Amino acid sequence: MLEHLRVLDLTDERGLMCGRLLADLGADVVQVEPPGGSRARSAPPLAGGPGRPSLFWETYAAGRRGVVADLDTEEGRSLVRRLADAADVVVTSAPAAWLRERGLDPATLRAGRPRLVVTAITAFGAAGPKADYADSDLVVWAAGGPLDPHRDGDRPPLRISAPQAFLQAGADAAAGTLLAVLARTVTGEGQVVDVSAQACLGVATLARVLAHAVGDDKPEWHREPAPRSDQSGSGAATPNAMKKWHVRDGMVELHLSMGPAAGAFTNNLFAWLRDEGAVDERIASWDWRTLPGLLADGTLTPADLDDARAAVRAFLKDRTKAEVLDAALRRRLLCVPIFDMADVANAPHLAARGFWSEVEIEGRRVRIPGRFARVTGDDGPRVRRRAPRVGEHTDEVIREWLPRERAGRAAPPARPQGARALDGLKVLDLSWVVAGPLIGRTLADFGARVVRAESSTRVETARLMQPFYGGVPGPENSALFGNCNAGKLGLTVDLKREDGRAVVRDLARWADVVVESFSPGQMARWGLDYAALAAANPSLIMLSTSIAGQSGPLARLAGYGNVGSSLSGLQGLVGWEDRLPLGPFGPYTDYIGPRLALAALLAAVEDRRRTGRGRHIDVAQIEAGVFFLSPQVARFGFDGTVARRRGNRDEAFVPHGVYPCRPEDGRDRFVAIAVRTDGEWRRLAAAMGRPDLAGRDDLATARGRREHEELLDEAIAEWTSRHRAQDVEGLLQAEGVPAHMSQASADFVADPQLAARGHVVALPHRLHGTAYVEGPRCLLSATPGVVERPAPTLGQDNETVLREILGYPEARVRGLLEGGALR
Repeated sequence: MLEHLRVLDLTDERGLMCGRLLADLGADVVQVEPPGGSRARSAPPLAGGPGRPSLFWETYAAGRRGVVADLDTEEGRSLVRRLADAADVVVTSAPAAWLRERGLDPATLRAGRPRLVVTAITAFGAAGPKADYADSDLVVWAAGGPLDPHRDGDRPPLRISAPQAFLQAGADAAAGTLLAVLARTVTGEGQVVDVSAQACLGVATLARVLAHAVGDDKPEWHREPAPRSDQSGSGAATPNAMKKWHVRDGMVELHLSMGPAAGAFTNNLFAWLRDEGAVDERIASWDWRTLPGLLADGTLTPADLDDARAAVRAFLKDRTKAEVLDAALRRRLLCVPIFDMADVANAPHLAARGFWSEVEIEGRRVRIPGRFARVTGDDGPRVRRRAPRVGEHTDEVIREWLPRERAGRAAPPARPQGARALDGLKVLDLSWVVAGPLIGRTLADFGARVVRAESSTRVETARLMQPFYGGVPGPENSALFGNCNAGKLGLTVDLKREDGRAVVRDLARWADVVVESFSPGQMARWGLDYAALAAANPSLIMLSTSIAGQSGPLARLAGYGNVGSSLSGLQGLVGWEDRLPLGPFGPYTDYIGPRLALAALLAAVEDRRRTGRGRHIDVAQIEAGVFFLSPQVARFGFDGTVARRRGNRDEAFVPHGVYPCRPEDGRDRFVAIAVRTDGEWRRLAAAMGRPDLAGRDDLATARGRREHEELLDEAIAEWTSRHRAQDVEGLLQAEGVPAHMSQASADFVADPQLAARGHVVALPHRLHGTAYVEGPRCLLSATPGVVERPAPTLGQDNETVLREILGYPEARVRGLLEGGALR
């Protein structure tokens, strides 16, 4: 789909994901490395120890060609500038100051190359008070919001043991790059795409970062306040011990869902127990869809719920993971095994869907995550070559690229005032909760006209999830729904009625893109599947997002992103080694699936611009989760190592952790610290006032420090506990040591770096006065994204859609409004 694009990749491990996605989508991606090779070649996990191949490099550098250029010499910089003349896109991840010193910063690269797109991936963004902060995955995770509330009991907050922050930023950068490429069609010129990993992470908190702004002072994670019931479906606000259950050969993930959106799944669970004689009739007769009301009025008590949990616990302990997964399929349960890397690698479902690719690593054929989306046509995303060896394609690329005329020097046409990347794109959004709506939200930010269809007869799950405006639950009060759906028009329609489905068919004829997240098969039962819609609109692009995809043995599996993270291996990679796995917060694959889906969708839009072709795109959350664990899966395939959770410790950096600071306003506070080099260790020890530690020969190297990691953690915690988190951050950053306080919601919305980017956006709202949402995750210099309006209230734009978009005559509009189809 992107075979016409040339991408020059100057990134290290912080940006490889961007180039991998663009290469899989067909672009000719050329990786630039120094003569000794990229430092990403030493990024863990390593296959077998120091000096062995980096599985991070082998997986995320796959699909591209490699050239050598020493950017500390004029000869190397000249080669990069000449290659940039022939490129459509340049991607960087080096600090801005480092690039400026070498004349390779975005502004200098674009001088004389007006059509060039330059994408800069950094920890905190290209400008602002924290732009020059020392960084690491952990430090960015702390700054971006997902770390702080993610606690297991009284211990410090936890990260995911497989680093994720820059992977999320890299995926966003791929989408941002394609937005700029699409904008070039409108404006005739390229631009700079500024990607801040910090700003990318707020979406991975289920809008908890907005809780303070909207006045919800109790948006707890894993510690739900007693007055509220968790109606999320994923158990996002339920204590961890209530979601992890022992079975005979491992553990399963199960949240006893309640409320109108997800309670039916729990009814199915207790029907299974009743059939097996494992629960008394009193409990089996409950309707979990109405349970929140029964708890609120005292008809049922927490003790009753404890009885229900006890019955489930006793029942599950004698089952196997395979039996539970089979029951989840047959009985439509939100209960699945917690897979490790061995389970993932041997999963029949992934093999049946053709998900894996094979690459050569040190003479072995190793399977790595491959097709991140299934797309109609023979040019869909796939791994086209193994990761390059150092300088492997230098001569080849010079021969192919450098004769190309410098078309980029041609003067661009006048840019239309106020143009945006997706102006004119028409989108019908039939998705719900988080994973699908986040896709439409980005499209709306960058100019698409998005109609969001839902129903008041089955209220959208996200409308029932905190944080709530003023802390008051209600279908119009959810800041999560608001964050996922800002900028869209709102239509209520009953798809169980033929006249309601007729409206949707008409909208699909109007639309360029349809996004849907119903259970596989449901759209076909309504006559709204891709084949039916494309028959009337052959250029239609339809994106289907689901837990397991539209095909394969698990296609019928129900669930939310916590199910996706369980079956992709992520659940077991968060937590303390001596406790239950905590899992990534909430429906984690709901945050990463949309990023891969958006890249595939924008590539399809770019392809249709050139060819007129429509597409069907199938994205599975399980596969997205595995894709974000590519190095860990590859390591199992290479040498049989199964990745394990390791608290906050790191495979490369030491010391590395989250440490307690002085409490403030009655709240525990923490700071994340990562030592990347021996010099940073000495500066940390000096800042702590511990010359005795700084001078010890046995602590001078990472290897020596690892042998004394517990001692170092205790010493750092003793020091940090005497200071404010913000003060520790400032002191260590002044010394060039990566550190950041673990940001709660109040810190996030007041963060000066995010404020400099305009990341938290205030919008006038007819019910709340002011609504707060996050802004676009990528800043485009020439065609920036804009949040134009808050998320719609139920049915807010029904008449606008019927009259202005569909052009229905007044009699039909009145008939639909009065006849019950639009509800």
